[in-house]
Amino acid sequence: MKTNARNLSLWVALIALILLGILWGSPGGTPGGRFKALPLTGSGFVGRDLPLDEVEKQVYQRAESVKRLYLLDDTRFVLTAIDGTGNRHAVHDPLYCFRGAGWQVASERAITVPGGEARWLQLAREGHQTEVVFWFSNAGEHHTSASRAWRLGLWHRLSFGRAGSETALIVMQPGQDTAPNWTNLFARFPFAFQL
Repeated sequence: MKTNARNLSLWVALIALILLGILWGSPGGTPGGRFKALPLTGSGFVGRDLPLDEVEKQVYQRAESVKRLYLLDDTRFVLTAIDGTGNRHAVHDPLYCFRGAGWQVASERAITVPGGEARWLQLAREGHQTEVVFWFSNAGEHHTSASRAWRLGLWHRLSFGRAGSETALIVMQPGQDTAPNWTNLFARFPFAFQL
């Protein structure tokens, strides 16, 4: 009888710890300025902040986010980054948003980027095409798995911020009609992989 009561107590304590970690978030539960080091200007490039649209404001609320248009030589691109510390639901599989906005995935593949891999998408909607590259970032490791991002974020919260970092979602899109040479862009703009 003592063993059953002890096992029950351990299960209750474990469940309470998990719930506390989920509800608590990371230490302080507020974003930590993760994107402050992302430069607006540098050698060969200049950027400017873009306002979030109404849907982005709703989805990213309480999450630290940055949305910037950059000009690198003659290439324009938009970088959007979301840190899930203040709102873990803001970091999600971006395919849901693209499909929700009416885009169809015409083609996709994994591509190698510094620190891991990203997902390249060719999207089509009403006769228009565009490309998007995205990845999840956890302490310098880059991957494309939304479920892995969720697990790593949960582990970060359960450890009260002591294990890893909160997950960030990084999305890059062309800021012009033609898509950039992504490999060249990644080599010339390494700051995206430091988030």
